[in-house]
Amino acid sequence: MDLKYVGKDDSVFNTQDKASGGALYACDLHLPRMLHMKLILSPVPHGRVMEMDVSRAQTVPGVVKILDWRNTPQVKYNRGRVRASEDVPDQETLFTDHVRFVGDRIGAVLAETKEAAELAASFITLEIEEYPSYLTPQQTLAGTQVPIHETDEIIRPDVIAFGDYEADPGEELSQLTGSSRTTHVAMENHCAVADYHAGSGEMEVWTGTQSVFGARSAIATIFGMDMHKIRVHKTPMGGSFGCKQEMILEPLAAAGSVATGRPVKLWLNRAEVMACTVLRHPVGTFVRGKFNADRKLTGVHLDILLDAGAYQTVSPDYCLSMAKKINWTYDMDSASVNSVSVCTNTPVSGSYRGWGGPELCFAMENFVNMAAKSYGEDPVAFRKKSILPPWSVTKVGDFNLGSLPLAEVMDRGAKLFGWEEKKARPKQDGRYLRGIGMAISTHTSGYFPRRPDWGTIVIKMEEDGSVSVNCNIHDHGCGSVLAFQKIVGEVLSLDPARVAVPEGDTLYNAIDNGCYTSRSVFVLGRSVMETAEVLKGQLLDYAQEIWSCGRDILYCEDEAVRRTDDPSAALRYTDIAYYAADHGKGALFAAHTYWPESNPGPASADFAEVEVDTYTGHCRLTDFACVHDIGKAINPEVCRSQIGSAVQSGAGMVFCEEVRLDPKTGAILNDSLERYHVMRAAELPDVKVEFLEDGTADGPFGAKSIGEAALVPVMPAVLAALNDALGSSFSSVPVTPEKVLAFLEKEAGR
Repeated sequence: MDLKYVGKDDSVFNTQDKASGGALYACDLHLPRMLHMKLILSPVPHGRVMEMDVSRAQTVPGVVKILDWRNTPQVKYNRGRVRASEDVPDQETLFTDHVRFVGDRIGAVLAETKEAAELAASFITLEIEEYPSYLTPQQTLAGTQVPIHETDEIIRPDVIAFGDYEADPGEELSQLTGSSRTTHVAMENHCAVADYHAGSGEMEVWTGTQSVFGARSAIATIFGMDMHKIRVHKTPMGGSFGCKQEMILEPLAAAGSVATGRPVKLWLNRAEVMACTVLRHPVGTFVRGKFNADRKLTGVHLDILLDAGAYQTVSPDYCLSMAKKINWTYDMDSASVNSVSVCTNTPVSGSYRGWGGPELCFAMENFVNMAAKSYGEDPVAFRKKSILPPWSVTKVGDFNLGSLPLAEVMDRGAKLFGWEEKKARPKQDGRYLRGIGMAISTHTSGYFPRRPDWGTIVIKMEEDGSVSVNCNIHDHGCGSVLAFQKIVGEVLSLDPARVAVPEGDTLYNAIDNGCYTSRSVFVLGRSVMETAEVLKGQLLDYAQEIWSCGRDILYCEDEAVRRTDDPSAALRYTDIAYYAADHGKGALFAAHTYWPESNPGPASADFAEVEVDTYTGHCRLTDFACVHDIGKAINPEVCRSQIGSAVQSGAGMVFCEEVRLDPKTGAILNDSLERYHVMRAAELPDVKVEFLEDGTADGPFGAKSIGEAALVPVMPAVLAALNDALGSSFSSVPVTPEKVLAFLEKEAGR
């Protein structure tokens, strides 16, 4: 198909606004009479607040009200619940006197200025009876003298299994893998603004969220409000990577507005974001796997230990998300996954880019790389014995994974990377060691069939022929809006710049699942495409009526309906729009709902080269290549950028990223970007990217997902390269320079 807009490189829709400072984020909102909220956070990991002295704080000029657990609703809720009907553990309240981690919310100051709120908060003194704290899952599992929660402190989700692993023959290998607690490092800190109108009982909220309907549901549940009286706007977002998926700030700002009858802004600093929003789960996974005489993987058994932090939130579902992906890459006779989600007196763990996919891939691909090394086989050739063939049906969930070209992405990736040439090179060059590694993965393209999914869209054509799209979209800053503009423009042969795609707004949008599980382009994009096709049909119908001709000779091109039998004839869209209005036909608009019935797994293969400085222990990513089965890249340049950010993030998790906690108090030791080390863009090599575009998927123009899929195989590929360079067998990250030097010293002493 010859496409005019889809598949072409374009800058995202609001690049100029962002670069010039013109983009307005939630933190830029200044409403009349607006108050500022400052949170009062627990300084201890576990205890009971016996006294909270606010007398000095109340003397600060500008202080309006101080909130705590005594004057706000004590409705228990789950910040990860998108809809009130979901069966998830409710443990959290707006504020609490039973504090469960350093950073737990005790109260908040509301003042006329941000400075007054901060000063008053610093004057509040707390008397806390400290309880024994449990900073690791192992400590909680051993028994809690004072429970962290009365219920759901430890949750063991259903075992996910097929076949009989224990009865299967074969040689068994095993490995323990661990990934650390990390922060998302979104450029925009969390912010929410709420405005409650007491006279009408209506609430309006502005927030950079991944689900306006999730925020509405949480507020309605906590405050007992009718949903039609709550309007949530999705504001421009400076990144999320999952940290703005859960409803954290929105209920708090709403509580302040309800209490005062005035607009309230809650805007966190970086230390607060790290301490009291959400961090990536620390996960320990023990993998056992069996191989037959041909070295094919025949079965695996996984034991997963997930540190939920102080509240369970989404953690039990995270366990299940990991487990249900067990049969998406390798063809096995059996698999079983046991998991446990454990509360600890540490910061809350939760949503992170990939939602269990990177964690499972890290455990499995580390294991496969270890097995390949144990058997003395090339990692690429070794994997080909065990991968699923195209069009495989999962043994967990029973759905087709689509074209799934795992062998092809490996072959193309190896060639792009120069795998064979790099294998033949000497590993050492003076003080430097170099190694190579690889990993493969699949991911998801929406919820189907795990839960119902759909996309409801309304598209209308204005009188001048431009188009407005009503769609519950949540752009993270990664170009989803532009992708949808391109899809509409392609269907209607209309300049995408003449297509308006406002972001999520509960007042206008139909209920929707939000921007989760890589569903935006695959589900909502397909919905947008089909709705645009319906509108296109209306344009052709009216043109047929105007011209009194056959429908089969009509087509759309360059914002007009044209005729194959008369190249000079053209009905501009604006002419058709006015014709419909002037002749009592009504507005040109289409409403449509799409329900996905497939979930193709986008296959990926990543190849990495790592250089290790034996003098300093510093590791550097010197080459990276990947091939992604994307189906169709709607905007290739943005897709490449998604991959670049994933490489930066994944490599950073291997080399340096870790939220470090004080082993005695549980307080974060590196709660600033000065002390929390990330991999900088300048440290990245030129990331080589190829897309495999077969167009067979059910997404718009054959597209599959890429945003989360890009991160899934990065960590194991980079770690494999590091291990190859050192001849080591690290299976937990981060591998810091200190750990590298300790390994080299140990090897030198042998």
